[in-house]
Amino acid sequence: MKITQALVRFIAVMAIAWVFMYIVPMQWFLTYYLPMSFFLLMGLVTFGVCGLGWPFAAPMGILWSPDNRIVPGILMTVLWIVLAVALAWFEANVWPGIPLFPAGLWFGIIIFMVTLWYTFDGVGPHPFKQAWANWLFASVLILVLTGIIFSFCVNFNGTPLEGSPTNPKGFFQAEWWFGFCVWIIVWIQVFGGPMCLQGWPFYKLGTPLYQIVLAIVAVVLGYIFWAGSLWIGISPTFSFGAIAASAIGWSLMHSVAFEFYPFAHYKQPQRGVYNFILEEIVLTAVWIVVLRIILTPIFPKLVATGLAPAPFDINALSAFYTLHVTAIVLLIHQFFFMRAPLPIPGPPLGPEEVPSNN
Repeated sequence: MKITQALVRFIAVMAIAWVFMYIVPMQWFLTYYLPMSFFLLMGLVTFGVCGLGWPFAAPMGILWSPDNRIVPGILMTVLWIVLAVALAWFEANVWPGIPLFPAGLWFGIIIFMVTLWYTFDGVGPHPFKQAWANWLFASVLILVLTGIIFSFCVNFNGTPLEGSPTNPKGFFQAEWWFGFCVWIIVWIQVFGGPMCLQGWPFYKLGTPLYQIVLAIVAVVLGYIFWAGSLWIGISPTFSFGAIAASAIGWSLMHSVAFEFYPFAHYKQPQRGVYNFILEEIVLTAVWIVVLRIILTPIFPKLVATGLAPAPFDINALSAFYTLHVTAIVLLIHQFFFMRAPLPIPGPPLGPEEVPSNN
């Protein structure tokens, strides 16, 4: 896809995301959509990457063809939304039986973290021959691991948010744990197979050392950057909401929206180093400033809910816009609609590890 097409597409995605956040009731957005959107993010990855578009979209969907991208896209979108709503209901009413807001935000960030780890840095999303089995296995494994981590790690004692359950058994205070998870995700994405460094240098270790060492490194770097940012006096929301969320967003968007432009023709690690400088430093810094400007009309809606400036401020709003709306719109178009009417993307999010020689 040409860079001009990619840029126009990305601006259109940004506009759709902005309009969505502006017109929907902010109270609903924060208390229902936001915790539910973690299931939307999970579904986009499990359907799009683990299930390879099963049951309707490319490449394993029964209805998809290069000339028929709209109908499968619509059906996948409906199925995806219904499943996310059902899982949100299950979370609140069956297991783990917690309020969607605010406790569901902590459950959700673990879902997001485990989904990305399993799909991009874990044992691999395709252990079975059947696409439906890969999707089902990934979904169940992600939810079970999330439940285990949530039970052992998140401690809500002292959390000043109405509706938070009491869980004295967790090892980490809830607010600290949330930012920690976001920073872990930064490094899962940086080293993720289809993004930035594309698994370099860990893939050289082979399975299972590749997955084990990479997971340890992501956790250690997440801790260093999260605890280090707090130690030098950066506010928690600026650390995870402005910096980390923007870094996560651009490691994804540079691959999905721009296909590593202009570095796709390089091999790793040269490609990854250039990607890292552009995505995690330059574009992240620019994005923080841009969002300060374009989200100004939306911020008063957040203030009117009574949840700003604490616990939500412009930094948190930036994270919501980047990961919970813009990234979702982009991935819907990428996975379910195969970028219709633009050229069909390469598998699964960007170019292959070894680029062509042209």
